Amino acid sequence: MSVSHHLTDETLHDYATGGLNAAMETLVACHLTVCSHCRARAGMADDVGGGLFDRLEPVTPRVSALDLIARAAHSTDSPEADTVRSNGKSDHGNVVEGVPRPLGRLLPAPLEQLRWRRVAPGIKQYKLDDKHRRDGAFQLLHLAPGAVLSEHSHNDRELTYLVQGSYRDSIGRFQVGDIADLDGSIEHQPVVDSDMPCIALIATQSPVNYSGMIGKIMQPFVGI
Repeated sequence: MSVSHHLTDETLHDYATGGLNAAMETLVACHLTVCSHCRARAGMADDVGGGLFDRLEPVTPRVSALDLIARAAHSTDSPEADTVRSNGKSDHGNVVEGVPRPLGRLLPAPLEQLRWRRVAPGIKQYKLDDKHRRDGAFQLLHLAPGAVLSEHSHNDRELTYLVQGSYRDSIGRFQVGDIADLDGSIEHQPVVDSDMPCIALIATQSPVNYSGMIGKIMQPFVGI
């Protein structure tokens, strides 16, 4: 698999230090399963973080070991814990039926058997959480060949991982395995240019800013 678009240094740093939410950690882990270049960079970020940690002065813990164990047991029972477990680094290099394992563990069925929700002509959606769109999105988008998304920019970081197909925008062409790591400085309009449907895994921290009226009207339905 040839990967052309990579994670930014900032995102890899936040991933290494645990500064990303569970949804974005999952997208980063998906990309790391197929991108040796970013895996090497992620390893360097871990090494740097470990070196800085070794230089810290020891402090007296405020929480006992028993309390930590109790909290960990509670967290493994939460829905979000499933997302966090799915993106562990032991998954790197594991792709099953075209779906990276960190994503596959969150799906109840293969991609073609998911209960996709049609939100617009040529656009279907499968939500991976139940948050309100004002708090960001974590979902799969299924775009028909030739589909054009409304032009938009971003308030915060947005990550998009290509699971199937390809699209073009002002940045370039994105294919399977590529990740779009975008911030508020980017305005783009993805256009599907593959013969097969394009399936993208998307995580945002807040709603995007649509430039046109149609995009603004459709935003509540598309959910990003």
